[in-house]
Amino acid sequence: MGSDMNKETHLPVIHAGDGRTLSRAEFQSLLNTYNCFLKDQIQLHLSYYQSDDGEVVVEGFLNISWGVRRPIRLKIQDDKHTLPIAPLIAPNPTSPISPLEHKRGMTRWGEYNDLHQIDETPQEMGVNSPLPAPAFFETSTLRPVRKKNPELEAESNLFRCMSDASLVKRRRGRAKSAGHRERERQHRFSINGHFYNYKTSIFTPSFGTPTKVRISSRMTTHQVIEQLLNKFKIENDPQEFALYCIHQSGEKRKLSNSDQPLWERILQGPSDDIMKIFLMDMEEEEVSNDVAQYLNLELPILEQVLIKLREEENREIQRVINKYHHQHRLLSHVLSCKATPHIETSV
Repeated sequence: MGSDMNKETHLPVIHAGDGRTLSRAEFQSLLNTYNCFLKDQIQLHLSYYQSDDGEVVVEGFLNISWGVRRPIRLKIQDDKHTLPIAPLIAPNPTSPISPLEHKRGMTRWGEYNDLHQIDETPQEMGVNSPLPAPAFFETSTLRPVRKKNPELEAESNLFRCMSDASLVKRRRGRAKSAGHRERERQHRFSINGHFYNYKTSIFTPSFGTPTKVRISSRMTTHQVIEQLLNKFKIENDPQEFALYCIHQSGEKRKLSNSDQPLWERILQGPSDDIMKIFLMDMEEEEVSNDVAQYLNLELPILEQVLIKLREEENREIQRVINKYHHQHRLLSHVLSCKATPHIETSV
């Protein structure tokens, strides 16, 4: 990829998002340092190319940690179309009949057309025939007692080792090949092992759990969030979330929708110990660098710092009050002088 870049026209500077520019030497140094840090994970290396308009575009995986507090909702069925159900086989006139007049008995689901004819003959009942005697049934199947034909029975002896319901399940299971089922499984990525089901379709990921999403340096914060939600088939609105850069010092900065997260990662380096990018709720508060420097101090020290800040605040408040009181006295004196009429006396 780098050799292809050398064939293109070299730009004097490279735009790194948010109005920042890098020289070509600085960019190459940052990229080499980034890939050298991940030398054992070649799949995470960044690559770049120069577009037709001359812009340098970087591509690669971005680590994002889960930091949401509200539950997320997974989509149902990955927007897949359900397979059509095979139509039932039309009733065979030679099939067993119900003892209730001429009505057909319950249709067996999953019957095959090529099965041997079962040795049951329909009972012919004329319209004017007398009422039949009470029917006798086999105790296990509730079928009318039939006469056994040894020759036909030997020819059509079918051993059934499963119920009709089991046969239906087995046929449905064969509808998808192993490769097709594997492709469907890979279509949805899991969050902490959570694939969609009705019990865990709404849950909150563990705080700090990392994930990866492939992006380019052209993608904005909003586009990266959409890419991440689409990867896991999350139904929530992307407007509910934001990306935050959390530094080792405790500083928490919210990326705007126009920021480019991959450039933020490149400029800070690949180490998550220095800075992590979190997906959080939109309402999460930011922490400035001035406040972050006190977060790791002990509680007694923090209390003393808080006392000093309150004293400084009170002094500043009093200074502002005294300033405006002084200005008020001056203006009042000037107004009083103008309001008093000046009387001239002549000698």
